[in-house]
Amino acid sequence: MHVQHLQIAHPFVLSDPEWIALESIEEETRHFIFDETMLHSLQDRGLVEADGAIWRVTQTGQKRLSERD
Repeated sequence: MHVQHLQIAHPFVLSDPEWIALESIEEETRHFIFDETMLHSLQDRGLVEADGAIWRVTQTGQKRLSERD
């Protein structure tokens, strides 16, 4: 599945797959079901950052997750 099919018009709103991916990163899920394209898409939006081989949710990403709850 390509990320462009998952994105929606409003950059501040997360699609369900993006939200699931972001939540999975926050919870440090060992089996990440999305490919690196999703990670880079979230990174481009400032929601995650790479720390070596580990991906972390940024403060902006944390805010988006808390807004969705």
